[in-house]
Amino acid sequence: MAQKDARIRFLERELAEREKEVETMKEYVQPPASGAGDERLRDLERKVRELEALVKGLTEEVLDIKSIAMKLSRDAEERRKKPVVAAEKKIETTLQAEPRAAEPGSSPRPAEKQPDAPEDAELELIMQNDGTLKPEPRRPSEYIVASTGTRSAPAKGRGKGGKPSERKLFVEQKKRSVDDVIHADEDDTVDLDR
Repeated sequence: MAQKDARIRFLERELAEREKEVETMKEYVQPPASGAGDERLRDLERKVRELEALVKGLTEEVLDIKSIAMKLSRDAEERRKKPVVAAEKKIETTLQAEPRAAEPGSSPRPAEKQPDAPEDAELELIMQNDGTLKPEPRRPSEYIVASTGTRSAPAKGRGKGGKPSERKLFVEQKKRSVDDVIHADEDDTVDLDR
């Protein structure tokens, strides 16, 4: 009987081990479904949809800006070509006034000086506060406008690779007059800590 009891306990242990193995296999096949993970997944999917809509909107805006820029460049080219045609039309439409006698009771008034209308060649398209471009005469300003670096002609005195040749710079420095050099004495120093 002792052998039967030992055999039964052995088989029960074997059965328990097999059941544990089956449970672990089920866990690998089906990961546990948690509510927090589903919520995070839904939130991420919603954010992805929002970002896709945002990217689509921005793409449309960029394409709109591109079409406006192309239209403005075409208009600018047409305006460069038009001044010749516009000048011919102005010549045709000039009016001549007939001189008339002054009325006896009126005093001659001084002729008002009208500001000279700038030529079309002097006008440039300048952005207005409302976002439109209007032709206006260019006034000198103190703003520094940086170059876009799109010049096709190479700069003078540049060697291979677009760098200024050292020989050219040395020669230019030799040619410079001595008056351009500022000499400072030790007495000229300024104490900035005051």
